[in-house]
Amino acid sequence: MLRPLSPLDLGSRSSGGGAGFLQEFQTIAILRIGAGLVLFLGYGLEATLKAWHFIWSKTPFPLIQTLEPTFLPWPQVVAPTVAFITCTVAIAWIIGFYTRLFAALFIPLPLVALIVAGTVKASEADCVVAWLFLIIGVTLMLYGSGNLSVDALFRLGGGSRKKKLF
Repeated sequence: MLRPLSPLDLGSRSSGGGAGFLQEFQTIAILRIGAGLVLFLGYGLEATLKAWHFIWSKTPFPLIQTLEPTFLPWPQVVAPTVAFITCTVAIAWIIGFYTRLFAALFIPLPLVALIVAGTVKASEADCVVAWLFLIIGVTLMLYGSGNLSVDALFRLGGGSRKKKLF
């Protein structure tokens, strides 16, 4: 049966060897690495640096002022915690380290962000970003990290293991 050609087909099927390094990217690794980079560079790094300066230098942290009119208790604790969790999850997604665990840890953040967005009158773009990260987090929690990851390298995160008889 004929199948459509993919630009990632680098080797022939009859050669018996692997089709190449680029074929490994036909997994969920693209979503995991891309979402991790966007989360880290767009949100996690800046928020973590601001939280660090808030904790050690007592400089103002804008996320605290955003969270004060909401139902969340202790915004001085919640805001830096959210920043550190976001940065940690982004790094774990980029390298593929316990992707399912960190996705499950991350899912409450966009959920609460969607609830808070109605309280603080957030923009539509902020709501769309929260929905996208929620969908990405659920997808990574269900499907794992893919072939190019620390999980696959060390068989972490519940991957299938072949048992040897001897």
